[in-house]
Amino acid sequence: MVKKLILHSIGNSGKYNYYIFDKKQNALEILNKIFAMDFDLHLITNYDNLRKNKKMNDVKRRIDVHFSDSCEGIRTDFFYGKKKMHLTLICSENLRLKFNKSLFKHFTMLKSKKIKLKRKSKK
Repeated sequence: MVKKLILHSIGNSGKYNYYIFDKKQNALEILNKIFAMDFDLHLITNYDNLRKNKKMNDVKRRIDVHFSDSCEGIRTDFFYGKKKMHLTLICSENLRLKFNKSLFKHFTMLKSKKIKLKRKSKK
């Protein structure tokens, strides 16, 4: 069984969802495969000319970089921070649900930890 990658956050508002992932090469590759196979959207997250843009093909070197792509009814925006990548997906609710279904085959969310509250003793 393949270990699932971590999805840190998911949210939605209106016609878009946002997702926050660890900034890892294999996470980006899985996202590219999901978009290519399920939506016929080939993202511009890697440059075509490997020699000229070798530095940008390594996801770890992308800091404060933004990539955007779109096709019929779908727009994606990738934002790369120091340790996380943020994806914004703008499309219909049906397409977002389809994306989420494919996404959770490869990613999982961390379970929240239970916090024990200390009760103050009455004196």
